[in-house]
Amino acid sequence: MALSFIQHLTDIPFAVIGHRGAAGIAPENTLKSFSTALDHGCCAIELDVYTSHYLDGSPELLVIHDKTLNRTTNGSGFVGEFDVEYLRSLNAGEGERIPLLAEVVSLLHDHASQTGTTPALNVELKGPNTAAPLASSMKLPDMSKMLASLPLLVSSFDHHEVLKFRELQPTCEIALLYRRYRDDWAKAARAAKASAINIDRKIATQERVGAIRDAGYAVFVYTVNTVAEAEKLKAMGVSGVFSDRPDILL
Repeated sequence: MALSFIQHLTDIPFAVIGHRGAAGIAPENTLKSFSTALDHGCCAIELDVYTSHYLDGSPELLVIHDKTLNRTTNGSGFVGEFDVEYLRSLNAGEGERIPLLAEVVSLLHDHASQTGTTPALNVELKGPNTAAPLASSMKLPDMSKMLASLPLLVSSFDHHEVLKFRELQPTCEIALLYRRYRDDWAKAARAAKASAINIDRKIATQERVGAIRDAGYAVFVYTVNTVAEAEKLKAMGVSGVFSDRPDILL
């Protein structure tokens, strides 16, 4: 079983989580971006996954945010239209490739071994039908061994996908993502047996943060890139923030 993401970050007064690595200073969602975030002292990194398939039909989880390739690579079209071999041939910025999730987990595991620190990982189920492949990958011997020493949180805006993942992985910590405030967040959190609520900075208020904390959930806010805003949110009692600029916040 993976270590507790929430407990790991609770032990840190105010968590700065690398958003897509260090997306403001390195190509987002690449190994370079994740290494940069770790080098700047991030206690955790966040990434997004989509499902693709190899030419032989076997599934694979790739780390990319958009449903299309246009913005972050030199390719075009929908991620789901292409096989892994093609997707991995693209330039995701500064010569970086679109990483496999397993590669990022290996990077974090190696960083932990080399530095004696314990970086945490937040995997966002961004693409459709990503819950089952993630749950399956976590059972693979190599992945399971690496994740056993890395605190893991799985999150998504798609709460139906989160519920699918919960059925398949009953003990993994989960966060529900919100872009807009919804009054039924507590009901949804109970249904998913969530540990955290992750909200957009635009909907973070003292009252809402307090209500989430009082209900027993950690609350993380995205995407925060200035010290002034981070300090304001810290004063509200948020557990931490996702940032493109850990170099500034840390």
